[in-house]
Amino acid sequence: MARLVLATAAIMLTAAIGTAHAEKLTIAVSTPEVQISSNFSGTSITVFGVVEPDAATVSRVGRYEVAVLVLGPARTVVARRKDRIVGIWTNWAAETIIGAPTFYALDSSDEIDAITTPVVLDRLALGFDNIPFAFRGTDVNDPDTAEFRAAFLRLKEKAGLFSEATDVAFIGDTIFRSITWLPANTPTGRYSVLAYLFSGQSLVAHAEDTLFVTQTGFDQMMTAFAHGHALIYGLFCAGIAVFVGWLGGVIFRRD
Repeated sequence: MARLVLATAAIMLTAAIGTAHAEKLTIAVSTPEVQISSNFSGTSITVFGVVEPDAATVSRVGRYEVAVLVLGPARTVVARRKDRIVGIWTNWAAETIIGAPTFYALDSSDEIDAITTPVVLDRLALGFDNIPFAFRGTDVNDPDTAEFRAAFLRLKEKAGLFSEATDVAFIGDTIFRSITWLPANTPTGRYSVLAYLFSGQSLVAHAEDTLFVTQTGFDQMMTAFAHGHALIYGLFCAGIAVFVGWLGGVIFRRD
């Protein structure tokens, strides 16, 4: 019984020391909701962070490092590869990527490989090389999936939806700022804003906030109608296409 009491006391003391020697990280997003209308051309959001060292925290060696990740909603996508078949380039091979992020913007105060260890980067999915991918019906270690993964990342980066930067700026020793650009083609949905605080390559604190990207006006109305009345929307679009084709034939008809 005495041993149990001593063990419990030791655990409580260790927990108390761990709590006393921990930093607290608080973040806030400048714009909690981004509304996309027909004339939306992109916008930037700013993430502000404050590091609050505990009064009893032991002074750390070196400065703090920060990584801020803005992560879009996950969706299943089909990646296709064009192959030359009988002299014609056509979509041939394809892989279904399950739960792929629609948006991924990583900003850090230094090169991401320099602020922490590869094990931590992999666990936190920081950096393009550490984004977890799952393929339907295919082993993730299959050599063919590496090609589709690389192509997916390349196309997302080209579209401005995936980015890596080292632009986190400290304002003093404990306040930092990160700016992320949301392009015109930013997908809608709930975004996670994740911030990680490092010291001596060790993760010492983290914080999370939420950002919503929504459609407004006519775009939102048409999107809701298309999802709620798919058949009617499809017939309407087909009717418009037929009418435009007929009208073009009338206008440009040669007598």
